[in-house]
Amino acid sequence: MKNPWVWLGLWAGLSLTCVGGEIPRPAEKAPVEKVAWERAVLRGVDFLLKRQNRDGSWGSPRQTKHLNIYAPGSSHDGYRTGTTALVLESLLRTEQFLQTLPRQGLSEELQTLLSRKEELTEAIDRCENWLLEHLPQLRRSSPDVLYNNWGHAYGLQALKGMGERKVSLPAAELAQRHDSIREQMRKQVELLQRFECLDGGWCYYDFDFQTQKTAGSSLSFMTATVLVGLADARDFGVDVPEVLVRRGIDSILRQRRPDGAYAYGEYLIRFPASINQPQGSLGRSQACHEALLRWGRSDVVTQQVLLDWMDRLMAQNGWLDIARKRPVPHESHYQIAAYFYYYAHYYAARNLAWLEKPEDRGRLANHLVSLQLALQEKDGSWWDFPLYDYHPYYGTGMVLTSLLEAYPSLFGR
Repeated sequence: MKNPWVWLGLWAGLSLTCVGGEIPRPAEKAPVEKVAWERAVLRGVDFLLKRQNRDGSWGSPRQTKHLNIYAPGSSHDGYRTGTTALVLESLLRTEQFLQTLPRQGLSEELQTLLSRKEELTEAIDRCENWLLEHLPQLRRSSPDVLYNNWGHAYGLQALKGMGERKVSLPAAELAQRHDSIREQMRKQVELLQRFECLDGGWCYYDFDFQTQKTAGSSLSFMTATVLVGLADARDFGVDVPEVLVRRGIDSILRQRRPDGAYAYGEYLIRFPASINQPQGSLGRSQACHEALLRWGRSDVVTQQVLLDWMDRLMAQNGWLDIARKRPVPHESHYQIAAYFYYYAHYYAARNLAWLEKPEDRGRLANHLVSLQLALQEKDGSWWDFPLYDYHPYYGTGMVLTSLLEAYPSLFGR
């Protein structure tokens, strides 16, 4: 194991214990005001529109710091593609949201957002062109790094959003657009099949072996991210190999502990590390639940399991918040890395749709949105970990998508 942060985290984790007992339930929060939600979305969208790169993407290798994340070879292609795909997803959802608005009786914030519609459409068009050009070229960063997997997974989600756009085009033109998007999706599925771990699932490091078919340990959250992207490809009519999905699901299930937490990776399953405890799993559980539910495993993620872990996330959010903005990965309690903060909430917002009781959806959506509104930066962005010049864009993209996902549960459709 050549990653020093893993060894440091394991050493630190041995001194921490998990507190057992009942599932923690969050205290009630004051209802989120609709105007606060609208103002936050407007400011977030404005930030993204002002900061788009000329070529249509978001983010760059600029803004380095003394402790930079390892980025050999073409690593920044993976960073920028994943970041850009997350931003595109959020802007596509914003565009779709604006299309549902009435033209009268809108707040000042929504009127202003609606006035940005043309600018928003142009930004999306530029980004679509960039993504369609760069996604097919995305490859393994180096023998020991596979950041490209983030780009493939989030790229599939963005492609699905693109496919749900421009539905008013003439039938022949729309069919051609859909065919082109599906072809791009097929290429991403093929690449994810190529970069799958030997034991099933996906990772983004292979420090020990650096084999052509990576022998790196699959990671529960990376595998979950990929499976959600593959589910989007399936839902848009692309064939996804059943064996590929089955191996990914099996990998996640192997990492599911008796207490319902998910191990960080298969290489840590047998370690008594704090990162594997429920508090350490707060940033991963929501993604794993979403992936399993998207592939029909409600026998594993029951309504009670889903509700318990959503409650746990809201009640124990402080463990994630302590880690937020820390520059060294896994240096915080339970070895939580800062970049799990908005990642956890992004998938938690998706989890809302699986809850059967409207009162549960409304209560948890209110918690989720309250937490995120309070953390918006002065410039309108959200970020949790200083990653070159990518963090304010993927962070803002994740939060905007979360806010839009939570809207129906909070305010109705």
